[in-house]
Amino acid sequence: MKRRLSVILTLLLLAGCAGQRVPEGGPVDSVPPEIVSVFPSPGTINFTGNSILIEFSEYVDRRSAEEAVFISPGIRERETDWSGREMEITFNEPLRQNTTYVVTIGTDVRDIRASNRMARSFTISFSTGPVIDKGAIMGSVTDPKPDGVMIFSYRLDGVTADTLRPQVTPPDYLTQTGSNGEFGLTNIAPGTYRLFAVRDEYRNLLYDPETDAAGTTADVIVSAIDSVRSGMRFIIAKEDTTPPRISLAQAVDRQHLSVQFSEPLDSASVALGSFRITDTLFRRQLPVRQFFLRAEDYKSYTLVTDTQQVDERYVVSVTGPKDAAGLPMHAVANALQFTGVSLPDTLPPAFLAASVTDPKVKNFPGEPVILYFSDALQGTPADSLVRLVRVKDSAVVPTAVTVRTASTLLVRPVSPLRAAEQYALSLRMKFVRDLSGNRAADTVVTVRWQTEDPENYGSMEGTFTGYDGKGVIEAENVTVKSQPVVRTRTAAGGKFSFTLLPEGKYAVKAFHDANGNLRHDAGTVYPYARGERFIFYSDTVRVRARWPVDGIIFAAP
Repeated sequence: MKRRLSVILTLLLLAGCAGQRVPEGGPVDSVPPEIVSVFPSPGTINFTGNSILIEFSEYVDRRSAEEAVFISPGIRERETDWSGREMEITFNEPLRQNTTYVVTIGTDVRDIRASNRMARSFTISFSTGPVIDKGAIMGSVTDPKPDGVMIFSYRLDGVTADTLRPQVTPPDYLTQTGSNGEFGLTNIAPGTYRLFAVRDEYRNLLYDPETDAAGTTADVIVSAIDSVRSGMRFIIAKEDTTPPRISLAQAVDRQHLSVQFSEPLDSASVALGSFRITDTLFRRQLPVRQFFLRAEDYKSYTLVTDTQQVDERYVVSVTGPKDAAGLPMHAVANALQFTGVSLPDTLPPAFLAASVTDPKVKNFPGEPVILYFSDALQGTPADSLVRLVRVKDSAVVPTAVTVRTASTLLVRPVSPLRAAEQYALSLRMKFVRDLSGNRAADTVVTVRWQTEDPENYGSMEGTFTGYDGKGVIEAENVTVKSQPVVRTRTAAGGKFSFTLLPEGKYAVKAFHDANGNLRHDAGTVYPYARGERFIFYSDTVRVRARWPVDGIIFAAP
Protein backbone atom coordinates (compact mmCIF):
# COMPACT_ATOMS: atom_id res chain seq x y z
CA MET A 1 0.00 0.00 0.00
CA LYS A 2 2.84 2.41 0.96
CA ARG A 3 4.61 1.61 -2.31
CA ARG A 4 1.45 2.39 -4.29
CA LEU A 5 1.08 5.77 -2.51
CA SER A 6 4.70 6.67 -3.18
CA VAL A 7 4.25 5.94 -6.91
CA ILE A 8 1.13 8.12 -7.06
CA LEU A 9 2.90 10.99 -5.27
CA THR A 10 5.87 10.73 -7.63
CA LEU A 11 3.58 10.89 -10.69
CA LEU A 12 1.77 13.91 -9.31
CA LEU A 13 5.06 15.70 -8.70
CA LEU A 14 6.25 14.93 -12.21
CA ALA A 15 2.98 16.17 -13.68
CA GLY A 16 3.32 19.40 -11.72
CA CYS A 17 6.84 19.95 -13.03
CA ALA A 18 5.95 19.18 -16.64
CA GLY A 19 3.44 22.00 -17.27
CA GLN A 20 3.40 25.82 -16.96
CA ARG A 21 1.27 26.91 -14.01
CA VAL A 22 0.29 30.34 -12.72
CA PRO A 23 1.82 30.88 -9.25
CA GLU A 24 -0.88 31.21 -6.62
CA GLY A 25 -1.35 34.14 -4.24
CA GLY A 26 0.67 37.34 -3.93
CA PRO A 27 0.02 40.90 -5.21
CA VAL A 28 -1.35 41.71 -8.66
CA ASP A 29 1.43 41.32 -11.24
CA SER A 30 1.77 44.36 -13.50
CA VAL A 31 5.47 43.98 -14.27
CA PRO A 32 6.23 43.02 -17.89
CA PRO A 33 8.67 40.18 -18.56
CA GLU A 34 12.23 41.05 -19.51
CA ILE A 35 15.22 39.25 -21.00
CA VAL A 36 17.94 38.90 -18.35
CA SER A 37 20.63 36.98 -20.22
CA VAL A 38 21.47 35.73 -23.70
CA PHE A 39 24.06 33.60 -25.46
CA PRO A 40 25.99 34.52 -27.48
CA SER A 41 26.63 37.98 -26.03
CA PRO A 42 25.38 40.83 -28.24
CA GLY A 43 28.10 41.88 -30.67
CA THR A 44 29.85 38.51 -30.76
CA ILE A 45 32.06 37.99 -33.83
CA ASN A 46 33.41 34.81 -35.42
CA PHE A 47 30.42 32.88 -34.05
CA THR A 48 30.60 29.16 -34.89
CA GLY A 49 27.80 27.74 -32.75
CA ASN A 50 24.46 26.40 -33.90
CA SER A 51 22.13 27.66 -31.16
CA ILE A 52 21.28 30.68 -29.02
CA LEU A 53 19.95 30.86 -25.44
CA ILE A 54 17.47 33.43 -24.11
CA GLU A 55 16.55 33.66 -20.43
CA PHE A 56 13.48 35.58 -19.25
CA SER A 57 12.98 37.28 -15.90
CA GLU A 58 9.90 35.15 -15.20
CA TYR A 59 7.92 32.28 -16.63
CA VAL A 60 6.43 33.25 -19.98
CA ASP A 61 3.87 31.74 -22.29
CA ARG A 62 6.03 29.55 -24.49
CA ARG A 63 3.98 29.84 -27.62
CA SER A 64 3.91 33.65 -27.43
CA ALA A 65 7.69 33.69 -27.01
CA GLU A 66 8.36 31.30 -29.88
CA GLU A 67 6.11 33.30 -32.22
CA ALA A 68 7.83 36.55 -31.20
CA VAL A 69 11.29 35.47 -32.42
CA PHE A 70 12.40 36.94 -35.74
CA ILE A 71 15.80 36.24 -37.31
CA SER A 72 17.44 38.25 -40.10
CA PRO A 73 18.65 36.90 -42.49
CA GLY A 74 15.96 34.27 -42.15
CA ILE A 75 16.69 30.76 -40.86
CA ARG A 76 13.87 28.43 -41.83
CA GLU A 77 15.13 25.18 -40.30
CA ARG A 78 15.20 25.63 -36.55
CA GLU A 79 13.70 24.15 -33.40
CA THR A 80 13.00 25.43 -29.90
CA ASP A 81 13.55 23.74 -26.51
CA TRP A 82 12.69 25.00 -23.03
CA SER A 83 14.17 24.60 -19.58
CA GLY A 84 12.27 26.64 -17.00
CA ARG A 85 12.61 30.31 -17.96
CA GLU A 86 15.26 29.58 -20.61
CA MET A 87 14.53 29.18 -24.32
CA GLU A 88 17.07 27.55 -26.62
CA ILE A 89 16.82 27.99 -30.39
CA THR A 90 18.83 25.48 -32.42
CA PHE A 91 19.67 26.13 -36.08
CA ASN A 92 19.29 23.02 -38.25
CA GLU A 93 20.92 24.61 -41.27
CA PRO A 94 24.42 26.09 -41.66
CA LEU A 95 24.81 29.83 -41.10
CA ARG A 96 26.15 32.06 -43.85
CA GLN A 97 29.80 32.97 -43.71
CA ASN A 98 30.88 36.53 -42.83
CA THR A 99 27.29 37.54 -42.12
CA THR A 100 25.75 39.61 -39.33
CA TYR A 101 22.65 37.94 -37.87
CA VAL A 102 20.03 39.92 -35.94
CA VAL A 103 17.65 38.05 -33.64
CA THR A 104 14.68 40.13 -32.47
CA ILE A 105 12.35 39.09 -29.66
CA GLY A 106 9.19 41.12 -30.18
CA THR A 107 6.79 42.62 -27.67
CA ASP A 108 4.19 39.86 -28.06
CA VAL A 109 5.92 37.77 -25.36
CA ARG A 110 3.48 37.40 -22.42
CA ASP A 111 4.11 36.27 -18.89
CA ILE A 112 2.22 33.39 -17.28
CA ARG A 113 0.84 35.11 -14.22
CA ALA A 114 -1.03 38.08 -15.73
CA SER A 115 -0.38 38.02 -19.51
CA ASN A 116 1.77 41.15 -19.25
CA ARG A 117 3.54 41.81 -22.54
CA MET A 118 7.17 42.84 -22.94
CA ALA A 119 7.42 46.63 -22.89
CA ARG A 120 9.99 46.78 -25.69
CA SER A 121 11.56 44.45 -28.20
CA PHE A 122 15.01 42.94 -27.56
CA THR A 123 17.73 42.40 -30.14
CA ILE A 124 20.72 40.04 -30.19
CA SER A 125 23.32 40.49 -32.90
CA PHE A 126 26.27 38.30 -33.77
CA SER A 127 28.50 37.76 -36.78
CA THR A 128 29.93 34.63 -38.35
CA GLY A 129 32.88 36.72 -39.54
CA PRO A 130 35.40 39.14 -38.01
CA VAL A 131 33.21 42.23 -38.51
CA ILE A 132 29.71 43.01 -37.29
CA ASP A 133 27.45 45.50 -39.08
CA LYS A 134 26.90 48.75 -37.17
CA GLY A 135 24.06 50.38 -39.10
CA ALA A 136 20.89 51.43 -37.28
CA ILE A 137 17.54 53.04 -38.10
CA MET A 138 15.46 54.54 -35.28
CA GLY A 139 11.95 55.92 -35.33
CA SER A 140 8.42 55.76 -34.04
CA VAL A 141 4.84 54.93 -34.99
CA THR A 142 2.08 57.37 -34.03
CA ASP A 143 -1.18 55.53 -33.44
CA PRO A 144 -3.81 55.16 -30.67
CA LYS A 145 -2.35 51.67 -30.11
CA PRO A 146 1.31 52.04 -31.10
CA ASP A 147 2.72 48.88 -29.51
CA GLY A 148 3.33 45.65 -31.39
CA VAL A 149 3.55 47.20 -34.87
CA MET A 150 6.03 45.37 -37.10
CA ILE A 151 8.70 47.38 -38.92
CA PHE A 152 9.56 45.68 -42.21
CA SER A 153 12.86 46.75 -43.76
CA TYR A 154 13.88 45.84 -47.33
CA ARG A 155 17.33 46.45 -48.75
CA LEU A 156 16.97 48.11 -52.17
CA ASP A 157 20.55 47.66 -53.39
CA GLY A 158 20.47 45.49 -56.51
CA VAL A 159 16.65 45.51 -56.52
CA THR A 160 14.24 47.39 -58.77
CA ALA A 161 12.35 49.31 -56.09
CA ASP A 162 9.11 49.56 -58.09
CA THR A 163 8.83 45.77 -58.19
CA LEU A 164 9.10 45.30 -54.41
CA ARG A 165 5.89 43.68 -53.15
CA PRO A 166 5.70 43.17 -49.37
CA GLN A 167 2.51 41.17 -50.00
CA VAL A 168 4.66 38.26 -51.16
CA THR A 169 8.23 39.10 -50.09
CA PRO A 170 9.33 38.77 -46.44
CA PRO A 171 11.50 41.63 -45.10
CA ASP A 172 15.29 41.50 -44.92
CA TYR A 173 15.28 42.99 -41.42
CA LEU A 174 12.47 43.57 -38.97
CA THR A 175 11.67 44.67 -35.47
CA GLN A 176 8.60 45.58 -33.43
CA THR A 177 7.51 48.77 -31.70
CA GLY A 178 7.41 48.99 -27.93
CA SER A 179 4.59 50.27 -25.74
CA ASN A 180 5.43 53.89 -26.65
CA GLY A 181 5.57 53.22 -30.39
CA GLU A 182 9.33 53.58 -30.67
CA PHE A 183 11.51 51.11 -32.58
CA GLY A 184 15.13 50.47 -33.46
CA LEU A 185 16.59 48.41 -36.29
CA THR A 186 20.19 47.66 -35.30
CA ASN A 187 23.24 45.96 -36.77
CA ILE A 188 22.13 46.32 -40.36
CA ALA A 189 24.51 46.46 -43.31
CA PRO A 190 25.23 49.69 -45.22
CA GLY A 191 22.76 50.26 -48.04
CA THR A 192 19.49 51.86 -49.08
CA TYR A 193 16.39 50.64 -47.24
CA ARG A 194 12.65 50.95 -47.69
CA LEU A 195 10.69 50.69 -44.45
CA PHE A 196 7.05 49.81 -43.81
CA ALA A 197 5.17 49.94 -40.52
CA VAL A 198 2.66 47.05 -40.56
CA ARG A 199 0.19 45.83 -37.96
CA ASP A 200 0.71 42.23 -39.04
CA GLU A 201 -2.66 40.71 -38.09
CA TYR A 202 -1.88 37.23 -39.48
CA ARG A 203 1.70 37.21 -38.11
CA ASN A 204 2.88 35.94 -41.49
CA LEU A 205 5.55 38.64 -41.98
CA LEU A 206 3.74 39.79 -45.12
CA TYR A 207 1.52 42.76 -45.83
CA ASP A 208 -2.15 41.84 -46.31
CA PRO A 209 -4.07 44.73 -47.94
CA GLU A 210 -7.35 45.81 -46.29
CA THR A 211 -6.45 43.61 -43.28
CA ASP A 212 -3.18 45.09 -42.06
CA ALA A 213 -2.95 48.77 -41.20
CA ALA A 214 0.28 50.06 -42.70
CA GLY A 215 2.32 53.19 -43.34
CA THR A 216 5.39 54.25 -45.28
CA THR A 217 8.15 56.84 -45.03
CA ALA A 218 11.05 58.02 -47.19
CA ASP A 219 13.76 55.54 -48.20
CA VAL A 220 16.73 55.55 -45.84
CA ILE A 221 20.43 55.41 -46.74
CA VAL A 222 22.75 53.85 -44.15
CA SER A 223 26.46 54.35 -44.88
CA ALA A 224 29.71 53.65 -43.12
CA ILE A 225 29.99 57.38 -42.37
CA ASP A 226 26.34 57.99 -41.47
CA SER A 227 25.56 54.63 -39.91
CA VAL A 228 22.78 55.67 -37.51
CA ARG A 229 19.61 57.24 -38.94
CA SER A 230 16.92 58.47 -36.60
CA GLY A 231 13.63 60.34 -36.71
CA MET A 232 11.74 57.99 -39.03
CA ARG A 233 8.04 58.66 -38.36
CA PHE A 234 5.00 56.65 -39.39
CA ILE A 235 1.27 56.72 -39.08
CA ILE A 236 -0.64 53.60 -40.11
CA ALA A 237 -4.03 53.05 -41.73
CA LYS A 238 -5.87 50.30 -43.56
CA GLU A 239 -5.67 50.81 -47.30
CA ASP A 240 -8.91 50.78 -49.26
CA THR A 241 -8.25 48.88 -52.50
CA THR A 242 -11.85 47.90 -53.33
CA PRO A 243 -13.81 50.24 -55.64
CA PRO A 244 -17.40 51.09 -54.66
CA ARG A 245 -20.18 49.16 -56.33
CA ILE A 246 -23.97 49.23 -56.48
CA SER A 247 -25.34 46.75 -53.96
CA LEU A 248 -29.09 47.38 -54.38
CA ALA A 249 -31.48 49.07 -56.82
CA GLN A 250 -35.18 48.92 -55.99
CA ALA A 251 -38.21 50.90 -57.14
CA VAL A 252 -40.04 52.48 -54.18
CA ASP A 253 -42.93 53.77 -56.32
CA ARG A 254 -43.37 54.86 -59.94
CA GLN A 255 -41.26 58.01 -59.42
CA HIS A 256 -38.66 56.88 -56.85
CA LEU A 257 -35.73 54.50 -57.07
CA SER A 258 -33.63 53.49 -54.05
CA VAL A 259 -29.94 52.93 -54.85
CA GLN A 260 -27.48 51.61 -52.25
CA PHE A 261 -23.72 51.39 -52.53
CA SER A 262 -21.22 49.02 -50.93
CA GLU A 263 -19.48 51.87 -49.08
CA PRO A 264 -19.87 55.60 -48.47
CA LEU A 265 -19.31 57.86 -51.46
CA ASP A 266 -17.58 61.23 -51.54
CA SER A 267 -20.66 63.43 -51.80
CA ALA A 268 -18.73 66.07 -53.77
CA SER A 269 -18.24 63.52 -56.57
CA VAL A 270 -21.96 62.66 -56.90
CA ALA A 271 -24.00 64.71 -59.37
CA LEU A 272 -27.29 64.40 -61.21
CA GLY A 273 -25.38 63.35 -64.32
CA SER A 274 -23.81 60.44 -62.43
CA PHE A 275 -27.00 58.39 -62.83
CA ARG A 276 -28.42 56.93 -66.04
CA ILE A 277 -31.50 54.70 -66.38
CA THR A 278 -32.51 52.81 -69.53
CA ASP A 279 -35.05 50.09 -70.21
CA THR A 280 -33.60 46.72 -71.15
CA LEU A 281 -35.85 46.10 -74.16
CA PHE A 282 -35.61 49.24 -76.32
CA ARG A 283 -32.69 51.01 -74.56
CA ARG A 284 -34.87 54.07 -74.02
CA GLN A 285 -33.64 56.47 -71.40
CA LEU A 286 -35.74 57.16 -68.31
CA PRO A 287 -34.91 60.73 -67.20
CA VAL A 288 -33.65 61.23 -63.64
CA ARG A 289 -35.15 64.48 -62.35
CA GLN A 290 -33.34 64.74 -59.03
CA PHE A 291 -31.48 62.73 -56.40
CA PHE A 292 -30.88 63.03 -52.66
CA LEU A 293 -29.22 61.23 -49.77
CA ARG A 294 -31.66 59.01 -47.94
CA ALA A 295 -29.37 58.68 -44.93
CA GLU A 296 -26.30 60.51 -43.70
CA ASP A 297 -24.18 57.36 -44.12
CA TYR A 298 -23.48 58.49 -47.72
CA LYS A 299 -24.29 54.98 -48.97
CA SER A 300 -28.04 55.28 -49.69
CA TYR A 301 -29.48 57.56 -52.36
CA THR A 302 -32.97 58.06 -53.76
CA LEU A 303 -33.49 59.01 -57.41
CA VAL A 304 -36.60 60.88 -58.52
CA THR A 305 -37.49 59.73 -62.05
CA ASP A 306 -40.06 60.29 -64.72
CA THR A 307 -42.92 57.82 -64.46
CA GLN A 308 -41.68 54.23 -64.66
CA GLN A 309 -43.66 51.66 -66.64
CA VAL A 310 -45.19 48.89 -64.55
CA ASP A 311 -43.20 45.63 -64.74
CA GLU A 312 -40.74 47.22 -67.16
CA ARG A 313 -37.15 46.05 -66.71
CA TYR A 314 -34.64 48.87 -66.27
CA VAL A 315 -30.89 49.21 -65.72
CA VAL A 316 -29.48 51.97 -63.55
CA SER A 317 -25.78 52.72 -64.11
CA VAL A 318 -23.54 55.03 -62.13
CA THR A 319 -20.36 56.73 -63.37
CA GLY A 320 -18.26 59.46 -61.79
CA PRO A 321 -18.66 59.04 -58.02
CA LYS A 322 -15.65 58.04 -55.90
CA ASP A 323 -15.25 56.68 -52.42
CA ALA A 324 -13.39 58.40 -49.57
CA ALA A 325 -10.09 56.91 -50.80
CA GLY A 326 -10.62 58.40 -54.26
CA LEU A 327 -11.39 55.08 -55.95
CA PRO A 328 -13.89 55.38 -58.85
CA MET A 329 -16.89 53.14 -59.30
CA HIS A 330 -16.18 49.49 -60.09
CA ALA A 331 -15.82 49.05 -63.84
CA VAL A 332 -18.28 46.12 -63.92
CA ALA A 333 -20.40 46.35 -60.76
CA ASN A 334 -21.59 49.90 -61.50
CA ALA A 335 -25.01 48.87 -62.84
CA LEU A 336 -28.02 46.88 -61.63
CA GLN A 337 -31.40 45.92 -62.99
CA PHE A 338 -34.71 46.76 -61.33
CA THR A 339 -38.39 46.41 -62.20
CA GLY A 340 -40.89 49.26 -62.36
CA VAL A 341 -43.76 49.01 -59.87
CA SER A 342 -47.39 50.06 -60.00
CA LEU A 343 -47.46 52.03 -56.74
CA PRO A 344 -48.12 55.72 -57.50
CA ASP A 345 -46.27 58.51 -55.72
CA THR A 346 -48.94 59.89 -53.38
CA LEU A 347 -46.91 60.22 -50.18
CA PRO A 348 -46.41 63.87 -49.15
CA PRO A 349 -42.98 65.04 -48.04
CA ALA A 350 -42.29 64.86 -44.31
CA PHE A 351 -40.02 66.90 -42.07
CA LEU A 352 -37.29 64.62 -40.66
CA ALA A 353 -34.95 66.69 -38.50
CA ALA A 354 -33.08 69.94 -37.96
CA SER A 355 -29.33 70.29 -37.50
CA VAL A 356 -29.81 72.23 -34.25
CA THR A 357 -31.38 69.18 -32.55
CA ASP A 358 -28.35 66.98 -33.21
CA PRO A 359 -26.59 66.50 -29.85
CA LYS A 360 -23.22 66.24 -31.62
CA VAL A 361 -23.58 69.73 -33.15
CA LYS A 362 -22.55 72.89 -31.30
CA ASN A 363 -25.01 75.64 -32.20
CA PHE A 364 -23.01 78.85 -32.24
CA PRO A 365 -24.81 82.17 -32.87
CA GLY A 366 -23.59 82.65 -36.45
CA GLU A 367 -24.39 79.14 -37.72
CA PRO A 368 -27.31 78.44 -40.13
CA VAL A 369 -30.01 75.84 -39.49
CA ILE A 370 -30.32 72.86 -41.86
CA LEU A 371 -33.80 71.35 -42.35
CA TYR A 372 -34.02 67.73 -43.57
CA PHE A 373 -37.01 66.34 -45.53
CA SER A 374 -38.02 62.89 -46.74
CA ASP A 375 -38.21 63.80 -50.45
CA ALA A 376 -36.86 66.18 -53.06
CA LEU A 377 -38.70 69.49 -52.80
CA GLN A 378 -40.30 71.59 -55.52
CA GLY A 379 -39.66 75.23 -56.24
CA THR A 380 -38.13 78.12 -54.32
CA PRO A 381 -38.94 78.19 -50.59
CA ALA A 382 -41.74 80.62 -49.74
CA ASP A 383 -40.92 83.60 -47.51
CA SER A 384 -43.59 82.50 -45.06
CA LEU A 385 -42.25 78.93 -44.82
CA VAL A 386 -40.37 79.52 -41.56
CA ARG A 387 -40.66 81.84 -38.59
CA LEU A 388 -37.79 82.23 -36.12
CA VAL A 389 -38.34 83.84 -32.73
CA ARG A 390 -36.29 84.43 -29.62
CA VAL A 391 -38.15 82.61 -26.84
CA LYS A 392 -37.36 85.07 -24.03
CA ASP A 393 -39.23 88.02 -25.55
CA SER A 394 -40.92 86.49 -28.66
CA ALA A 395 -38.91 88.82 -30.88
CA VAL A 396 -39.05 87.73 -34.54
CA VAL A 397 -35.66 87.16 -36.16
CA PRO A 398 -35.49 87.83 -39.94
CA THR A 399 -34.18 84.88 -41.96
CA ALA A 400 -33.18 83.93 -45.48
CA VAL A 401 -34.21 80.44 -46.67
CA THR A 402 -32.34 78.81 -49.55
CA VAL A 403 -32.10 75.36 -51.15
CA ARG A 404 -29.10 73.42 -49.83
CA THR A 405 -29.68 70.09 -51.62
CA ALA A 406 -32.72 68.53 -53.27
CA SER A 407 -34.12 67.44 -49.89
CA THR A 408 -32.63 70.00 -47.48
CA LEU A 409 -33.13 73.72 -46.86
CA LEU A 410 -30.79 76.24 -45.28
CA VAL A 411 -32.21 78.80 -42.85
CA ARG A 412 -29.76 81.61 -42.18
CA PRO A 413 -30.56 84.43 -39.72
CA VAL A 414 -30.03 87.82 -41.35
CA SER A 415 -27.97 88.83 -38.31
CA PRO A 416 -26.23 86.52 -35.82
CA LEU A 417 -28.30 85.15 -32.98
CA ARG A 418 -27.53 86.03 -29.39
CA ALA A 419 -25.29 83.79 -27.36
CA ALA A 420 -26.77 81.45 -24.72
CA GLU A 421 -30.35 82.24 -25.76
CA GLN A 422 -33.26 79.94 -26.55
CA TYR A 423 -34.85 80.10 -30.01
CA ALA A 424 -37.84 78.48 -31.67
CA LEU A 425 -38.17 77.86 -35.41
CA SER A 426 -41.67 77.15 -36.73
CA LEU A 427 -42.07 75.42 -40.08
CA ARG A 428 -45.41 75.78 -41.92
CA MET A 429 -45.64 72.46 -43.75
CA LYS A 430 -48.42 73.53 -46.16
CA PHE A 431 -45.76 75.38 -48.16
CA VAL A 432 -43.72 72.19 -48.67
CA ARG A 433 -44.31 70.19 -51.91
CA ASP A 434 -42.38 67.40 -53.61
CA LEU A 435 -41.63 67.09 -57.35
CA SER A 436 -44.87 65.17 -57.94
CA GLY A 437 -46.90 68.02 -56.46
CA ASN A 438 -47.76 66.22 -53.23
CA ARG A 439 -48.28 68.82 -50.50
CA ALA A 440 -47.69 68.21 -46.80
CA ALA A 441 -50.59 68.61 -44.37
CA ASP A 442 -51.40 72.10 -43.05
CA THR A 443 -49.48 71.68 -39.81
CA VAL A 444 -46.80 73.62 -37.99
CA VAL A 445 -43.62 71.92 -36.81
CA THR A 446 -41.60 73.72 -34.15
CA VAL A 447 -37.96 73.16 -33.31
CA ARG A 448 -36.37 74.61 -30.15
CA TRP A 449 -32.71 74.95 -29.19
CA GLN A 450 -30.28 77.09 -27.24
CA THR A 451 -27.24 78.73 -28.75
CA GLU A 452 -23.77 78.17 -27.35
CA ASP A 453 -21.87 80.92 -25.59
CA PRO A 454 -18.53 81.50 -27.39
CA GLU A 455 -17.16 82.87 -24.11
CA ASN A 456 -17.11 79.27 -22.84
CA TYR A 457 -14.57 78.34 -25.50
CA GLY A 458 -10.94 79.14 -26.22
CA SER A 459 -8.66 79.67 -29.19
CA MET A 460 -5.08 79.15 -30.34
CA GLU A 461 -2.89 80.58 -33.06
CA GLY A 462 0.67 80.29 -34.22
CA THR A 463 3.09 79.90 -37.11
CA PHE A 464 4.40 76.80 -38.84
CA THR A 465 7.30 76.94 -41.31
CA GLY A 466 7.84 74.29 -43.98
CA TYR A 467 6.13 71.88 -46.38
CA ASP A 468 6.23 74.37 -49.27
CA GLY A 469 3.01 76.09 -48.35
CA LYS A 470 1.09 72.79 -48.23
CA GLY A 471 1.06 72.47 -44.46
CA VAL A 472 -2.07 71.48 -42.59
CA ILE A 473 -2.31 71.99 -38.83
CA GLU A 474 -4.26 69.43 -36.81
CA ALA A 475 -5.37 69.89 -33.19
CA GLU A 476 -6.63 66.95 -31.13
CA ASN A 477 -8.15 67.32 -27.68
CA VAL A 478 -6.34 64.63 -25.69
CA THR A 479 -8.42 65.44 -22.60
CA VAL A 480 -11.77 64.73 -24.28
CA LYS A 481 -11.15 61.89 -26.76
CA SER A 482 -14.69 62.04 -28.16
CA GLN A 483 -14.16 65.52 -29.55
CA PRO A 484 -13.52 65.54 -33.31
CA VAL A 485 -10.05 66.48 -34.54
CA VAL A 486 -9.96 69.95 -36.13
CA ARG A 487 -7.76 70.92 -39.08
CA THR A 488 -6.87 74.08 -40.95
CA ARG A 489 -4.50 74.99 -43.77
CA THR A 490 -1.65 77.33 -43.09
CA ALA A 491 -2.14 80.85 -44.45
CA ALA A 492 0.43 83.31 -45.80
CA GLY A 493 3.62 83.17 -43.78
CA GLY A 494 2.61 79.83 -42.27
CA LYS A 495 0.12 81.40 -39.87
CA PHE A 496 -2.76 79.32 -38.48
CA SER A 497 -5.55 79.73 -35.95
CA PHE A 498 -8.37 77.76 -34.32
CA THR A 499 -11.38 79.35 -32.64
CA LEU A 500 -14.27 78.06 -30.53
CA LEU A 501 -12.23 75.22 -29.06
CA PRO A 502 -13.59 73.37 -26.00
CA GLU A 503 -11.34 73.45 -22.97
CA GLY A 504 -8.65 70.80 -22.69
CA LYS A 505 -5.09 69.87 -23.59
CA TYR A 506 -4.40 69.68 -27.31
CA ALA A 507 -1.78 67.81 -29.30
CA VAL A 508 -0.84 69.99 -32.27
CA LYS A 509 0.54 68.39 -35.42
CA ALA A 510 1.59 69.71 -38.82
CA PHE A 511 1.58 67.48 -41.89
CA HIS A 512 2.47 67.91 -45.54
CA ASP A 513 -0.83 67.70 -47.41
CA ALA A 514 0.80 66.66 -50.68
CA ASN A 515 -2.45 65.72 -52.45
CA GLY A 516 -4.57 68.53 -50.99
CA ASN A 517 -7.29 66.33 -49.49
CA LEU A 518 -6.99 67.80 -45.97
CA ARG A 519 -6.31 64.32 -44.57
CA HIS A 520 -3.06 62.92 -43.22
CA ASP A 521 -2.32 60.00 -45.55
CA ALA A 522 -0.21 57.09 -44.30
CA GLY A 523 1.10 56.21 -47.77
CA THR A 524 0.60 53.05 -49.81
CA VAL A 525 2.65 49.85 -49.74
CA TYR A 526 2.23 48.73 -53.35
CA PRO A 527 2.44 50.58 -55.59
CA TYR A 528 4.69 52.48 -53.22
CA ALA A 529 3.85 56.02 -52.18
CA ARG A 530 5.49 57.55 -49.16
CA GLY A 531 3.37 58.71 -46.26
CA GLU A 532 2.89 62.42 -45.80
CA ARG A 533 5.57 63.99 -43.59
CA PHE A 534 4.52 65.25 -40.17
CA ILE A 535 5.82 66.73 -36.95
CA PHE A 536 4.29 67.43 -33.55
CA TYR A 537 4.58 70.64 -31.59
CA SER A 538 6.96 70.04 -28.70
CA ASP A 539 4.31 70.17 -25.96
CA THR A 540 0.57 69.91 -25.51
CA VAL A 541 -1.32 73.21 -25.62
CA ARG A 542 -3.67 74.04 -22.74
CA VAL A 543 -6.86 75.73 -24.00
CA ARG A 544 -9.05 77.60 -21.53
CA ALA A 545 -12.28 79.53 -21.93
CA ARG A 546 -11.83 83.23 -22.75
CA TRP A 547 -8.05 82.72 -22.81
CA PRO A 548 -6.46 83.05 -26.27
CA VAL A 549 -3.26 81.02 -26.73
CA ASP A 550 -0.72 82.42 -29.16
CA GLY A 551 2.95 82.02 -29.93
CA ILE A 552 2.77 78.39 -31.07
CA ILE A 553 5.81 78.39 -33.33
CA PHE A 554 7.40 75.30 -34.88
CA ALA A 555 8.92 74.16 -38.14
CA ALA A 556 9.43 71.11 -40.32
CA PRO A 557 12.75 69.29 -39.70
